[in-house]
Amino acid sequence: MKYNFYYKYYNNNTYIYCIIRNKYYLFTKEEFIRQNILYHLIINKGYDISSIFVEKSFIFNKVKKRIDIIVYNNKKPYILIECKYSCIFSQKVFDQIIKYFFFIKSNYLIITNYINNLIFKIDKKNNRILFFNKIPNF
Repeated sequence: MKYNFYYKYYNNNTYIYCIIRNKYYLFTKEEFIRQNILYHLIINKGYDISSIFVEKSFIFNKVKKRIDIIVYNNKKPYILIECKYSCIFSQKVFDQIIKYFFFIKSNYLIITNYINNLIFKIDKKNNRILFFNKIPNF
């Protein structure tokens, strides 16, 4: 689906407006992916803007980390989303979001380049990973 983004041009740079952070950000491939998934969550999946946080920081093993997107449901982490322009199915990217999961403990994990989504959930009780075809509705 194609969304109507707001752009701004300044000093030979292009900026894209983030509806969550209410600010323009330098247009990069990863920022474009981030904005696409945000619009998808809000427009197609019914997520409330107030439940979504972008580039939320946390400390993991004494190192500052940043999650691309975290969605809350009833004030609990519901979905962690990692946006990647490069290959989303690499072990490095998978390990990264799994580390975030063990700290944040969300229901779902998504790795996306917007064209391809890897949507999964950790079933700790049965010690397995469950994969899904679609992002869950709110």
